[in-house]
Amino acid sequence: MENSAATRLCLMTTAERLFAERGINAVSAREIAVAAGQRNTNAVKYHFGSPQGLVDAIFEYRMGPINARRTELIALFDRQGRAQDPYALAEAFVLPLAELLDQLRDSPSEGSWYLRFCVQAAYTVHPDVVTFALDDLGRSPWTTGLKELNTRALTLSGGTLPDRLALRRWQHFAEFATRALAERELRQSVDSHYAPGTTALYVADLVDAGVGILTAPCRPETLALSASETSLEQIRKPGAP
Repeated sequence: MENSAATRLCLMTTAERLFAERGINAVSAREIAVAAGQRNTNAVKYHFGSPQGLVDAIFEYRMGPINARRTELIALFDRQGRAQDPYALAEAFVLPLAELLDQLRDSPSEGSWYLRFCVQAAYTVHPDVVTFALDDLGRSPWTTGLKELNTRALTLSGGTLPDRLALRRWQHFAEFATRALAERELRQSVDSHYAPGTTALYVADLVDAGVGILTAPCRPETLALSASETSLEQIRKPGAP
């Protein structure tokens, strides 16, 4: 059993690195098995069933601790009376990812690829792999914190923005923060001259920029475009009057 668990972990971390470096579409299950030192080139299928099972397993493995930390931060900010504070919301999203990046960078494996894996997974168009979307949040125990942040972000923006724009603002924020951290991860791994500064300062600056995305006011022109598109969609719906 221990050998099986060790093999699964080796396959997951190897796949995470290869997917991060080359993209999910560009890496075969056979390549992953060989790079992980497995004599059985069908090891991915044996342990995960499919490419989808492998990608899901990587997310679950990494997001379990991230979700626990995120839930801890949400509870802390609530106790501090900051449940509706956009800076608390942004920090609860960003900080667990930044902490994981540092932890992996300083680990014996001396490398972090998870943030780049997330970016690759988010933009993958693969016949056998579908990464989780906002509608999937909360269906797994390792996405409950992310679902709570999503709900709070929509409530935060919902008072001033139409629903569709409030949702898009959260998407913009999440993509911006994840890509920024993935860039930090990449530069720390390949650029010997990169001076990243402290994690505390990086997170603080990223949170400030992210809150700008979440709370920036909408121009009248943008609101008008949103209302126009909403009206057109209602007209196009089957059975609409």
